[in-house]
Amino acid sequence: MLDPALYSSASVLFVRLLGLIYLFAFGAFLFQIRGLIGVNGILPLKTYLNFLATYHPKKKFFYAPTILWLNQSNIALMGLVVVGCLTSICLMAGLFPSLCLLSLYLLYLSLVSAGQDFLGFGWEGFLLEITAHAFFLSLTTVPCLMIWWSLNFLLFRFHLQAGAVKLQSCDPSWKDLTAIAYHYQSQPLPNTVAWYAHKLPLWFQKFSVYAMFFIEMVVPFGIFLSADIRFATFIALVGLQYGIWLTGNFSFLNYLTAVLCVILLSNDILSPLMTAPQDLTSSIYLVSFVNSGGFFLLGIQCLRLWHNFFGGKILERFFYWISPFHLANRYGIFAVMTRERYEVVIEGSEDGQHWKEYLFRYKPSEVTRRPRRIAPYQPRIDWQAWFLPFSDYTEKWFQNFLIHLLKGTPDVLSLLRENPFSQAPPRYIRSLIYEYTFTSVEEKRKNGAWWKRSLIGEFSPTLYLDKKQKEPL
Repeated sequence: MLDPALYSSASVLFVRLLGLIYLFAFGAFLFQIRGLIGVNGILPLKTYLNFLATYHPKKKFFYAPTILWLNQSNIALMGLVVVGCLTSICLMAGLFPSLCLLSLYLLYLSLVSAGQDFLGFGWEGFLLEITAHAFFLSLTTVPCLMIWWSLNFLLFRFHLQAGAVKLQSCDPSWKDLTAIAYHYQSQPLPNTVAWYAHKLPLWFQKFSVYAMFFIEMVVPFGIFLSADIRFATFIALVGLQYGIWLTGNFSFLNYLTAVLCVILLSNDILSPLMTAPQDLTSSIYLVSFVNSGGFFLLGIQCLRLWHNFFGGKILERFFYWISPFHLANRYGIFAVMTRERYEVVIEGSEDGQHWKEYLFRYKPSEVTRRPRRIAPYQPRIDWQAWFLPFSDYTEKWFQNFLIHLLKGTPDVLSLLRENPFSQAPPRYIRSLIYEYTFTSVEEKRKNGAWWKRSLIGEFSPTLYLDKKQKEPL
């Protein structure tokens, strides 16, 4: 069933495609990292690491396992990203795959640990956990048994937990199968197809939820069966990811999941595309090392799955201590479905009377602007802004963001699509909260608008920058 010798081609292809995912992941930061955590960014890395060194000196490396402790300059940040991109290309080309995977794990772990609010998404840990498996997988020509089992179990656990958290949340919209009907409109960054999917009849939306639960919680058991069933499982799981990609923008998550599904393809299926690598005998010491790594990873995955359903303080403490390294993550998003869509709109003014709106690159703004497809690119500031209505304006990153708008900081302004104060920053700034809804087919035909929005009220008070104190009031 899970004979590793039948999947040597898939393991090689999987590792190379993982290089493409890393190119997506690192490449996006070429345009964002300075504005996010750079010297003049929203959450400067140097300030964060200085805080850890001052208040948690004994645990600073635990809270932030990053090589950027050595240097937090913009040059160091950009250098890490560029090296990550180049290493990704080497992995895609099949050059020193084990060394590339180890380097990519350390580089991306360093970036995630330094990213603070902007790199706290589930796919960051998923990528790192997959990479830890891929490193051991790449050490032998034919996958060793334990690491092969662990990697397959990861694919199984990822999908099972994704479905389970929705049921465990007891959210009524999942219970009555209406969640998807809300999702197309309320998801972080909808695309054009989402607007059309939102118009589908309710019976189809409910059927979609049925199909999703079946694929997430029943189909993954096919991973442990025959090659033919594994191929059918591959089609179903990749089909689910295609549907999510088609109607949303979830960074590189759908691409990464599809790449992991490649391990379901046997040598016979891949034979028209590639020749199975020659079986080279590995030393007993190397095989023992790889199997030991696989046994450890499989063991902590089993504990993680147990903890997901049964809990326990001892396990919770255990996972706390290994959490910085992302070796056995908890998975599942949208456990509770957001039914309404609220957007924070930021405006500036010279006189406190006439206001101009700052425009984000991709999150909904003008009602006539078409929702765009941008995945696998992830605009981190746009994603972070989606969470704002669930908190308040005292979020540290948001307060710092407003300060930089009042200062006119170039690195931060580069994260936006349009700065209405290109000559000089505004004197005042405020943020309002709107409810956004998709227009109907008739409304769009009439006025060309994709959205309707209605003002709810103030999200933050009007702020201005005290030139002496250098703080907003």
